Amino acid sequence: MRAYDLIQVLWVEDDPEVTETYPQKAEIFDLELVSFPCWDDAKAALESDYDRWSAIILDAKCKHHRDSKDSAVIFLREALKDISVLSEKNGHIIPWYVLTGGDNSEVSDSINDERMQWDKDWTDSENKKYYSKNVDNEDLFRRIRYHAYKSPRIQIQEKYRHVFEAVEECGIDDNGYNALEDLLVPIHFPKDIKDKDYNDKFEKARTVLEYIIRSMSSHGILPDWGKQVNLQWSSCLLSGMSAMRKDEKGNDTVIIECKKQILPAVLKEILRSMTKIIPAFCHSDNKEDKDVKKEEYLGSVDDSTLLLKSFAFQICDLILWYQNYLKGHTSFEDNSANWDIKDFKAAKIKQQNGSK
Repeated sequence: MRAYDLIQVLWVEDDPEVTETYPQKAEIFDLELVSFPCWDDAKAALESDYDRWSAIILDAKCKHHRDSKDSAVIFLREALKDISVLSEKNGHIIPWYVLTGGDNSEVSDSINDERMQWDKDWTDSENKKYYSKNVDNEDLFRRIRYHAYKSPRIQIQEKYRHVFEAVEECGIDDNGYNALEDLLVPIHFPKDIKDKDYNDKFEKARTVLEYIIRSMSSHGILPDWGKQVNLQWSSCLLSGMSAMRKDEKGNDTVIIECKKQILPAVLKEILRSMTKIIPAFCHSDNKEDKDVKKEEYLGSVDDSTLLLKSFAFQICDLILWYQNYLKGHTSFEDNSANWDIKDFKAAKIKQQNGSK
């Protein structure tokens, strides 16, 4: 797809007076309105270069075919049906909006609720599903510009809907939700970020893991680590291994006893690897040979981004497993019976009344 100076908006409008004046207004908002007189022409433009367009504006009182009569019911029915099919075929949604001077009830009844994914706040604030010509056009231009910059996130939320629904169902904090988006967006929109910049996002992977663990703590699956989440010990406890440390004599001492493995074997190995590599990759290399070396590894694979991308997908699987696990393990008391803190001081966990 070629680069454009302005945000590209496919616009179905057949009124010459409108098509001459509105594009000038839209340029103020960094938009280029490209008009088509009927849906057949607009559909052909979508099919030939789908990725060009950041938004679609539909004039409800427009034509389905060049020789059709204006009909909001027929036009919107056919256009919205085709938009849905094309978005499915191309793997992402182009936000669409209805801008019209037509009859309110006729227009509203013909607009489906798909637009609520990106335009719900407009309906909630204005109590309508469309934008009125000469009244709302500047508001629409502002919103298109806003959604155009945000649209990759909207598309990622749609593509990974089941994962983000699991995030919300598990009560994972919004910071974890946003960090996961930051990992997934560049995978599908690679032109928006350099490889080096993406490889600087290992911190985002750690953020997601930490908020998953905080959520697990709120359900009793793991101890409440407070502000400083212990990723490695959390991984141990989920994997059926006690959290231990060396005493002064070099002997292993159990700090938190684990009584049951709850992670599947595959996720056990995945989480074990991630909790070893990700924290080390969040910092610059140090002189200790035993530590995982970020610069050394990335240099050996030509600064490939595939490791972090694989972690992003593995974290998605961890979230989906967590959602399913919670469905069958709702009791905080039962969940917390799977581990027992032997040394609160060493665990850096504050002992409270009723603590085990």
